[in-house]
Amino acid sequence: MLIIVNIIFLMILYFISQLYPVKYFDIISSKYFDKLLILSVIKVESNFFPNAESPLGAFGLMQLMPNTAEWLNKKFFVQYDYRKPVENIKLGVLYLDYLYELTKSFDKSLIFYNTGPNATEETIKTSGNKYLNKIMKSYFIYKLLYWSDDL
Repeated sequence: MLIIVNIIFLMILYFISQLYPVKYFDIISSKYFDKLLILSVIKVESNFFPNAESPLGAFGLMQLMPNTAEWLNKKFFVQYDYRKPVENIKLGVLYLDYLYELTKSFDKSLIFYNTGPNATEETIKTSGNKYLNKIMKSYFIYKLLYWSDDL
């Protein structure tokens, strides 16, 4: 009986791990955020669909607005194409790191990633906090599944 329970448990873990992949893990590099948290952002933003596009025009794995991508390229003297999955991640991480340097807060950085740094207090309280909760739930699952940022 114990063998059957263990097999079922492992099957459940395998199924959940398919919903929370570690694809792109090796290319993620952030000054401030651990890789599993970045994967949580990707999970919430695009569910790992590289060509995901929002009704507002945000694109890619990290759902970058074209004007934000252009601004990041100019500000940090890089030439990343937000339409390419790996470069979309690099731009998204660059933006998260910038937001952290601006706020010195992980929570505010994540909220501003969703709302923009000039959002109203009401937007931050409603949409921003809802987004933060989604990220943290995803991050909790990633930490349960993978335990470490070192995979």
